Amino acid sequence: MTARSTALVPLLLGALVMEVLPLLPATAGDTQAASGALTAGDKPGSDDPQARNAGILERKARASFGPLSAAELRLVRSAPYRTLAWSGPSSDPNDPSNDVSKAEAWGSDRAIREEIVCWLLGDAEASRLVHPSGVGIAGARIAHTIDLSYATTELPLTIVRSFVPEGLDLSYAHVAALVLRDSWSGPINADQAVVRGDLALRYGRYGPVSLFRAEIDGDLDFRGAQLVGDEPLSAVETKVKGDALFQEGFQTAGLLDFRLANVSRSLSFNDAHFTGEQENGLTAERAVIGGTLYWVKMKLGPHTELNLGNARVGSLWDDRSSWPSMGNLFLVGLVYDDFTGGPTDATSRLEWLRLQPKSLWTQPQPYRRLAWVMRNSGLDAGASEVEISREGALSRYGNLGVVERAWKFALWVTIGYGYRPLRALWWILLFVALGTILFDLGYRARLIAPTEARAYESFNATGEAPAHYPPFSSFIYSLENFLPVVDLHQGAYWRPNPRHSAAHGPHLFSRRGGLGTVPGKLLRWYLWVHILAGWTITPLLFAGLSGLLRND
Repeated sequence: MTARSTALVPLLLGALVMEVLPLLPATAGDTQAASGALTAGDKPGSDDPQARNAGILERKARASFGPLSAAELRLVRSAPYRTLAWSGPSSDPNDPSNDVSKAEAWGSDRAIREEIVCWLLGDAEASRLVHPSGVGIAGARIAHTIDLSYATTELPLTIVRSFVPEGLDLSYAHVAALVLRDSWSGPINADQAVVRGDLALRYGRYGPVSLFRAEIDGDLDFRGAQLVGDEPLSAVETKVKGDALFQEGFQTAGLLDFRLANVSRSLSFNDAHFTGEQENGLTAERAVIGGTLYWVKMKLGPHTELNLGNARVGSLWDDRSSWPSMGNLFLVGLVYDDFTGGPTDATSRLEWLRLQPKSLWTQPQPYRRLAWVMRNSGLDAGASEVEISREGALSRYGNLGVVERAWKFALWVTIGYGYRPLRALWWILLFVALGTILFDLGYRARLIAPTEARAYESFNATGEAPAHYPPFSSFIYSLENFLPVVDLHQGAYWRPNPRHSAAHGPHLFSRRGGLGTVPGKLLRWYLWVHILAGWTITPLLFAGLSGLLRND
């Protein structure tokens, strides 16, 4: 062996020791703690790059953070693998030892410093050695805030059955995804954060959560979660490119704020529970929901409100049992295209509109949008009923003057505010029939007489007009006087005479007491009413048929 070769031996041995040393546990306790972190096939070996990365990460972690707890060692050694680093004695999520409600009693062996989590995610050299599936923590206690504010990481963070009492700070961060499942966490601040995947807080106790102007490329998932705090969720101006899901027993006692939010797909409340004595529910004023807003199988309290004022929703799917109580629904300005599910009949939907505060009943927009949706779905009769209800609400609860109120009443009675124009035909038939009866009685009692002098004398004497004179027809007389600008050659030849009394034929009134001339006067007054009704109802009929009087 040459001198040069002999000199290289110590260097090679030193390099080998530095490569192998990190793979060996520093203490017997560390060895026992890490025994469950890797599977048999994943244990370190000279030809295993993941095991090599685990060794490098451990060495770097010890250099940066000093001695590692058992949970921290498992986390670091598991990071290069697609696995969860379970900190407790069992990797079974249902094992009593992983009951997160008892996490305050967990020992220091299950503690993980938040700095190590942030280091694995945010440090350029460390994150390069972590598996692309990201950092997975299970059954751990993280005492302080996981602070990723302003950080950028290409790795997801998954936390399962863990206790993070101080919560997480992702404000202004750029992260791949964040998933918390069956965990307890304090406040989560993700204001103006960018999440390229899902932001999921499932089946645990979280909050309050702030997502002001956050951008989420995947789903916003709160299935089965409980959000706590007076303001459990602020998603003002949040953009969600996937679905926003509040399902499977989601629970909160506060108000979810989705004002000005933009959800590209669906906003789903299915089997969600709103509890508490203070204000709670959903406010989504001026929000944009590209898909369907689901509001089904809900459990609501007396103070639960649903505020959709000026929101834009692709479609609605609700059920009657999930509607808020009277005064807790706000729909003014809501634009939607369809009812994907739930009641579609006019009667039910009018009850739905009347769940708004009474002060909003006169607002026309909710009625008009409902009518548009129903008409667009082929429910024309229901749409007309909604329009009529809108005008009726304005008449009853609007601050109208006496004249306006009288005019509205006339429109409702005659043509249903223009949406039931054929209703006027019944009034026409009624007046013509009534006039036929009254004019026939008047003719028989000689209260209706010829207008020509010689014919009048003959009729007054005999009760019959001369043969050359046009005979009287009570039906034609009634019809002619009712219909404007119609001449059937009756009105010009016959008139009620106010000076006549019921001297012959049926006695409508007694002649005693100077009442003998009253019937003639009454018949003339009725004729005036008959003519005025015709001049009012007939034009309304044609105006209603043409749609001129509709207040669409």
